[in-house]
Amino acid sequence: MTPREKNLLIVLGLALFIILNFVAFSMFYQPAVDKAGLAKGKAESELKLKKTTLSRKDELEPDRRWLEDTGLLVTTPQLAQSQLQSLIRKQADARNLETRDEQILQYIPGVHFDRVRVLYKCTGMEDNIQQWLLSIHQPKQRQVITKLELKPQSNDLTRVECTVEIEKWIITAEDLVLL
Repeated sequence: MTPREKNLLIVLGLALFIILNFVAFSMFYQPAVDKAGLAKGKAESELKLKKTTLSRKDELEPDRRWLEDTGLLVTTPQLAQSQLQSLIRKQADARNLETRDEQILQYIPGVHFDRVRVLYKCTGMEDNIQQWLLSIHQPKQRQVITKLELKPQSNDLTRVECTVEIEKWIITAEDLVLL
């Protein structure tokens, strides 16, 4: 082999080595570095959120204490909705109200708590309706009436048609982490 061929072979080998290094860098090393950078950024933002929450501990303490005093029960939205619907139905049945319709509405996720909602339509005597409304409106238990519609029944003026939407604020496991 002549010295020119040897030099050409060395140059081609060196060029192939550089190209292979560039390909290996872009296919293996750079994606791993990018992935690690994203994980680091996510961890740093999570740490910042936790530090902010910890620094606001004194500010959030009354809210946390209120939640504990009102029966802090970590639950799921589906379970809370069915329990709310069951409570409303039992209270209506206890007051001899005739149920027209009951619907579980889509729950509303929030930052520190979620809201579950139930729509209930019934008819009955006005005093029974009032007693029922007072029994289901329980702000200390984080349960309130948000929409209320009362109108006389069209075929019997001694009875009242009532449409009510009840919301209950609940704490889920994800919300509890933020407190």
